Amino acid sequence: MKVRHQGREVIALGISMAKGGDIIELGQALHAAARTIRADLPAGIELHQFQDQSTVVSRSVGEFVRVLIEAVVIVLAVSFISLGLHFKPFRIDWRPGLVVGITIPLVLAITFVVMYYWGVGLHKISLGSLIIALGLLVDDAIIAVEMMVRKLEEGYDKVRAATFAYDITAMPMLTGTLITAAGFLPIGMAKSTVGEYTFAIFAVTAAALLISWLVSVYFVPYLGTLILKHKDNGNVAGEPHELFDTPFYTRFRALVNWCVKHRWITIGLTIGTLVLGLMGMGKVQQQFFPDSSRLELLVDLWLPGGHVLRRERGDRQAVRGAHHQAEPAWTTSPPGWAAACRASTCRSTRSSRRPTCRR
Repeated sequence: MKVRHQGREVIALGISMAKGGDIIELGQALHAAARTIRADLPAGIELHQFQDQSTVVSRSVGEFVRVLIEAVVIVLAVSFISLGLHFKPFRIDWRPGLVVGITIPLVLAITFVVMYYWGVGLHKISLGSLIIALGLLVDDAIIAVEMMVRKLEEGYDKVRAATFAYDITAMPMLTGTLITAAGFLPIGMAKSTVGEYTFAIFAVTAAALLISWLVSVYFVPYLGTLILKHKDNGNVAGEPHELFDTPFYTRFRALVNWCVKHRWITIGLTIGTLVLGLMGMGKVQQQFFPDSSRLELLVDLWLPGGHVLRRERGDRQAVRGAHHQAEPAWTTSPPGWAAACRASTCRSTRSSRRPTCRR
């Protein structure tokens, strides 16, 4: 199409990526093709690239990958501390955290394979879904490992502790996993333009959660028998004992008994907390897609059929005048309004050649 670039009239060529393509590879291929074309252009004709979406995508994906790595490190640190911290004596047992740490790359690797077969690419939405699922996919592994550690401390052998963790926690964990995955179902089933983008949230999150359950039920118990350390507490063989007689569990049991005894107060406090949470959500900015970071204004000028191109100059001057009139408002308005102005569209109607602008 005919456009203006740096004050000069030029012909714009737009190249779009085919479905399922890689925008990074497309950008590299375009750079190579542009160098070849420039060498064969006639005198007086130049080729300039003023828009490169591949660099924007590469930068955005790089930021998300960095955030994903940070999330993995944080989850691992919390797992090592919460599962291995002991006060008598004060020490940190690294073995339970290692079991959870091994499951994270395993679940992510299998999730990437599922994404490949489902046709879900590696983009901002899918990477964001992995970050969301990361805090959830370790839950099942932590439950299984914690159960094994507890039973080993009570005197169970490794195989019996692993079997107990499977028998007791498998079905409750599956129920919780399915309920969590179902929470993203409306996003995945949305039949709209936004649904095309948000399907990856449901697909990636549900896949990661279900895979994490399978790994926690079948792989974690086996891995625990290899890594976890069995302690001989001096118990008679076959006579394990409970370890819930510590001061912490005594106080916790008293709190639970109080909540059960005063159940109406407990229910009231729960409902009150829910109401406060709903009221607080009204203070949070509700925005699904962030503001565009591309500082540009796109103007489409539609002319009536049979319009002479030489007369297009007057229409273009009118659009430019409207642009200069609106420009001071952009510099003095809040950032959100500036983003809205950047997303506005100016075009002339069929019935009149005067340009009309709309947000």
